Amino acid sequence: MKVKVSILLLILISFLNMGAVSNKHIINNSFKDMETSVINKSQFKENGVKIQFKIKKDIKTEYLIVKENLMNNIKGIYKEIDKNKFEILNNDFNVNINLWNVDNYTYVEVILININPQYKTIHLKKILKELKNKDTEDMQTFLYYKGEINQEKNKNFVDEVINLEYLKDIDVIEINNGYTGTGILKSGEKVNFALANYNTNSYIIIGTPIIFTTY
Repeated sequence: MKVKVSILLLILISFLNMGAVSNKHIINNSFKDMETSVINKSQFKENGVKIQFKIKKDIKTEYLIVKENLMNNIKGIYKEIDKNKFEILNNDFNVNINLWNVDNYTYVEVILININPQYKTIHLKKILKELKNKDTEDMQTFLYYKGEINQEKNKNFVDEVINLEYLKDIDVIEINNGYTGTGILKSGEKVNFALANYNTNSYIIIGTPIIFTTY
């Protein structure tokens, strides 16, 4: 098991180092830099942003505010799931919105999944940023990227020169179809990463502060 865990770490760090070589401005100090490095060495599958916040407004009012905001920023098909849930779909995005009440607060959760490689997570964050205003509280933002890699092509990663100085406090555990782990970037961001194996291909997944979707 220790050998397989080491291979996962070598694959992950090799992704980041190779990306850094291809662009001298990438120093892997933030999730944005880490995402760029992994994009350079994988085939884009999807990425996403999840935001959560609470607000002291009644749920019906906040529902209409969130709906209007998103419909103005995301052109697509609106579909109501129930009175407190809806989604917006287009060729690139799948956006799911859920609202609920706890005590005097309305809680809002928005999950935006993108399948168009031209949009990085920084672009997705900008789409949702207008939901934040002076009345929102405890805003949380989650980011993730998923890319496909070929197992055969990545076997030679164990022979690469590895530099771990930008990723610290690494912890890895085994899962049913691969490995998952956590680490801390120099920016202080907590990162989750995983290597999931399916048949002949593998998927590299990174997220901050957690990976909020299944893989």
